[in-house]
Amino acid sequence: MKKTNLRAILGAFILALVLTSCASTPKKAPATLTKTESRAFWRIDGTDKNGNPSTVYIQGTFHLGDERIFPLSEEVQQAFVNSDRYAGEISTQGYADLAQLGPVLNAPNKDGKLVTDHLTEEEKAFVQMAFGENLSIVDPLEPWQIKTGLSVLIYTNTGLSAEYGLDNSFIATLSQMGREWDGLDELQVQLDIITYGDYDTQIKMLKDIIKVFTDEAEAEKLTESTVGLYESYVNDDMKEMERLLIMSDEDEEASDKLYVDYHNMVFRDRNKEWAQDITNYLNEGGTTFIFAGCGHWLGPDSTFKFLKKMKTIK
Repeated sequence: MKKTNLRAILGAFILALVLTSCASTPKKAPATLTKTESRAFWRIDGTDKNGNPSTVYIQGTFHLGDERIFPLSEEVQQAFVNSDRYAGEISTQGYADLAQLGPVLNAPNKDGKLVTDHLTEEEKAFVQMAFGENLSIVDPLEPWQIKTGLSVLIYTNTGLSAEYGLDNSFIATLSQMGREWDGLDELQVQLDIITYGDYDTQIKMLKDIIKVFTDEAEAEKLTESTVGLYESYVNDDMKEMERLLIMSDEDEEASDKLYVDYHNMVFRDRNKEWAQDITNYLNEGGTTFIFAGCGHWLGPDSTFKFLKKMKTIK
């Protein structure tokens, strides 16, 4: 008679137990996503790993603003004050580390390159006008550093200010409360976005920014779209905001394919990671308050779309 393999029997028995357990354990129901009546404010209600109620609040932010977005609604204020944990785009430690990196990030190009050597006469003239007597300090910097400075100038020309940015407001309040917050991104992710591309790619992106200033039609178009985007935010018109964001991305991607990869890095890839973070927060339980750029919650590759693909939410 053929001997019975006890190892095989035990293995089959254990496998049967696992399969039976999986079959008899009900799957966790997807959480419910609700757009509240408050501006760019969503609520996700689910259960944690033990079956207890779990909630994630999401406040979509605009990194610049004016006095019209304050005060926040009572609903948002109560959710913020009573949450168990908080998360922004960069963590408490991430902000501290970023401050220490200041000297490194502001250092000139290590190869001694000058940005103006790669610009047309018209572009040089604009940079000279923009930075004036500081041009000799700015010229040896990396192209991304100059591009960042000009980007800030573009948006402040619309009358909006970082002083009224919701992210800064939440961070200041949490600091006063002595509370720390998580980061949806590792600091390096943010740094990779800021310093995106090699030197030539950064020069190309810098030239595109300069064109916005030197081309009257481009400048007017950007101002109108930025103001329109902010107005849709103030009015809590998320459909209009989504339309404007998609249109802006499509226009930029049509101008050069490098922006396809750039946008995927800035939004799609991060949103997918954020969806996993939110899933983890729901499983951990309690209440979590997230504040992060509104663009991450809208569009075809939004964080919410990834949460639905993961079946975390309905």
